Amino acid sequence: MTQMRKPRGFTLIELLVVIAIIATLVAILLPAVQQAREAARRSTCKNNLKQLGLAMHNYHDTYNTLPPGYVDLRSNPGTSTALADNQGHWAWSALILPYMELGNVYDALRPGPLTATQAMSSAQTVMQTPVASFRCPSDDGPDLHDLSIAAGYAIVNTSNANRALPVSNYVVSNNTTNCRQAGPSTGTDGTSGAVGPFYRDSSVRFANITDGLSNTILIGERAYNINNRPMKAGSLYAVRDDLRLGPLAQDTGSATTVNQGLLTVTGSVRVGINPILTTNDSYSNGAYSSRHKGGAQFTMGDGSVRFISETIWNLQEPTGSPTGYPINSTLESLVGISDGTVIGEF
Repeated sequence: MTQMRKPRGFTLIELLVVIAIIATLVAILLPAVQQAREAARRSTCKNNLKQLGLAMHNYHDTYNTLPPGYVDLRSNPGTSTALADNQGHWAWSALILPYMELGNVYDALRPGPLTATQAMSSAQTVMQTPVASFRCPSDDGPDLHDLSIAAGYAIVNTSNANRALPVSNYVVSNNTTNCRQAGPSTGTDGTSGAVGPFYRDSSVRFANITDGLSNTILIGERAYNINNRPMKAGSLYAVRDDLRLGPLAQDTGSATTVNQGLLTVTGSVRVGINPILTTNDSYSNGAYSSRHKGGAQFTMGDGSVRFISETIWNLQEPTGSPTGYPINSTLESLVGISDGTVIGEF
């Protein structure tokens, strides 16, 4: 009679060897998978910025000007009621909605006939709905701003109740120093006003960008957090008024701090890209930043999207400099629309 042999199973040592091999393969492959995922997210972010750039060009084709950084509603324009403290001015992001296949959102919010505060009451659900085109997929910030840590990233409704605005990872270019409401008296010094293309009621034409469209930043990224420090990203659709002086900025009469207000919809290069944040830093929240390693992505005036390294040359003069803050570095030159400096490779 033939005796049946039982099949031999894995010994403990063989099982441990197999587990070790699998663990080694995972350790080798996981970074590659993560890099591939980040490359895909970065590509989506780049496409978002391209779509925003295209919307800017389509807006310019329609009105022969870029949209304003924000529309000053304090003077009761059109049929809107005059703004009070903490109410909302319409920002650039609301004005380009029809050129991003978001005309239905624009029609619901009705910028112009309504103020942003009125829209927050009549169409709050729409006003607080996040839009994927304004979010970088690499960013892990919330859909809406957290009012417990960012009360200034909100506006009040007609009942004077504070309502959070959606988070946006994209802000428009305002200045080389702290964000300012007014345009400049000279295009070579950010302390004289915003030398970038977007500020209060700005109406910059492509013809005004004499430094060249490919050498001028229109839009840049801002992360919600960097190294567990809050950058807070930006706000979508609107910007908060402060004491009926317009959004808080360096050139408003009540500006004791600049960590909210205009910087929620515009950006500055005062502290460069991906700055190292400190506990009581009231300036860095207006900087450009991203969760893409080594820099951030920007839409240029010609509609192209460039990744700019955080190590790009950015020179700022000390406070009290007798010559002010002249544009004299590569990153500053990419902000100024008519500073006259020659930019090489960057």
